[in-house]
Amino acid sequence: MEALLVAGDPMVRDLVKVGLRQFPGVEVTVGAGFTGVSLARGKRFDCVFLAVDPREPATVQLLEHLRSFERDADLFVLTDPRNVKAMAVDKTRFDVHSFVATPVVERDFFGAIGRYLERRADGKVSAASAATPARS
Repeated sequence: MEALLVAGDPMVRDLVKVGLRQFPGVEVTVGAGFTGVSLARGKRFDCVFLAVDPREPATVQLLEHLRSFERDADLFVLTDPRNVKAMAVDKTRFDVHSFVATPVVERDFFGAIGRYLERRADGKVSAASAATPARS
């Protein structure tokens, strides 16, 4: 699975990158700003992790830019839990697969990714193996 990660906060970016790499077969490409989002123009990604803060117009513009040309990739929005309610209308508008709370809570993050990978596999993978990250 190919994942694109675009996040300005180095702590969030590194936690998500390392977390995703714990799952076998997940390749992570990291980008920044519009250049990072535009990586989706030249390569097909299965999912995109995009940090968005509705109080920062530049991050909302990144979301709009991404969805202006990429509608197929599953979108995970990385945001403060307080922003989820404010962004509820954006879930449908931008076809957001899931909101991931920042700062990242490992248990919740791994659970969400495990469930996502399990759904992608259409039941070919047992729940236990999909929800458990690989050990390094």
